[in-house]
Amino acid sequence: YDQVIHEDAPIWRQRQEPSWFQLASIFVTVFCAVFALGYSFSDGFTVQNYAATRAQPVLLPATLVNIPQMVQSGVAYSAPQQLDRAALVRLHSAAGSVRQDTAISRPKVDPSKLVLIGVAADSGCGKSTFMRRLTGIFGDGKTTPLGGGFGNGGWETNTLVSAKTTVMCLDDYHLNDRAGRKVTGLTALDERENNFNLMYEQLAALKKGESIAKPIYNHVNGTLDTPEEISASPIMIIEGLHPMLDDRVAGLLDFSIYLDISDRVKFAWKIQRDMAERGWALEDIKKDIEKRKPDFDKYVAPQKAKADMVIEVLPSEIAPPKDETAPLEYLRVRLIQKTGTKHFDPVYLMEKGSTLTWKPCGDNLQCEYPGVQFAYYPEEYMGHAAEVLEMDGIIHNLKEGLYVEKFLHNTGTREFGELTQELLKLQNSPGGDNGTGFMQTLAALKIREIYERATGQKA
Repeated sequence: YDQVIHEDAPIWRQRQEPSWFQLASIFVTVFCAVFALGYSFSDGFTVQNYAATRAQPVLLPATLVNIPQMVQSGVAYSAPQQLDRAALVRLHSAAGSVRQDTAISRPKVDPSKLVLIGVAADSGCGKSTFMRRLTGIFGDGKTTPLGGGFGNGGWETNTLVSAKTTVMCLDDYHLNDRAGRKVTGLTALDERENNFNLMYEQLAALKKGESIAKPIYNHVNGTLDTPEEISASPIMIIEGLHPMLDDRVAGLLDFSIYLDISDRVKFAWKIQRDMAERGWALEDIKKDIEKRKPDFDKYVAPQKAKADMVIEVLPSEIAPPKDETAPLEYLRVRLIQKTGTKHFDPVYLMEKGSTLTWKPCGDNLQCEYPGVQFAYYPEEYMGHAAEVLEMDGIIHNLKEGLYVEKFLHNTGTREFGELTQELLKLQNSPGGDNGTGFMQTLAALKIREIYERATGQKA
């Protein structure tokens, strides 16, 4: 072929100057050979073996897998148009290995009948107790760890399930295990230590009614474990450090809550937990808080501005602590409700739009020291109009909470007395007699109301 094209050229040129066709042929042959050889040694960097590679310490942003192509971390991308169930289950699985809970039945969920709720808070801020109150409102209210939990022959999981709810912990999207973070020198609060692309991809799939293979971060030993299959349920709740940090993930949420524990309260709670339960010294607790604070202020706290509801916990004003290290016996809790939120009407006290302070101690509510005080008022909160319901102190006899319930409106209850009944169910849990339990219960009732309004289904 070369001689025909260059028949007038000297023979030495015909032999020494290969044509573009020959060069292309050589290039394609070499490329295919190298690719085949590399693939045989690596066994292909596929979805199936991605989790195994992810478990290694990552010093730079890790490569993510997006079906059908790979996309580098940090680059925003859209979810694939069509993913079958098998592909989603394989997503983020190692050699096809996915833990499955065969005891729980998950019928196919109509995406229009599904709501996704986000709850943001720092660690040790009462998310676990709040999840019990929140899931207890729906259906039979019986929540269990996915697979039954490690103690019952299952696996170490952070996922709680009931007949209608699934609670997912976003710690499962940490990029590195505990040893890996020691190498990177970054805390788990840092956005670079969390796989937001995978988080978005999988939550978007769940919201479509699909199933995923979610990674597991083992809090006991700090490892990244074999993924577990998560199927869509009518009420999906994601809780953790960053449910609203990434705008794509925040955009998937139907309603969002931020648990805002003030530094003074957080310090007191950590003293109670870490000194009493873990044997930490006071100085170690202070150092741990100070170490986390810059990343908390940078990556977690700003989510308050995005939340539809904020539950703010502060030291009591009617019975303040003696000094900065004294135990906090009493708390002041504010339920900050952003107005104009879809499917949501703020809870109000006595008269909507009013400003009032109310101490209902008397014949109908017997108050021991320090008693209880409520307040209700409008507020401009982080650039948004809001209505605030406040409780300071405790209700010693929760049955007398019926008297308070008479003056609350838009609570989301189906009948008078339901709020008090829900408070009594968990009266012995942390915050059972003070504003944390009271406001968390109100939030749970409102979430149920939002679900029923958004889907037209009874929870």
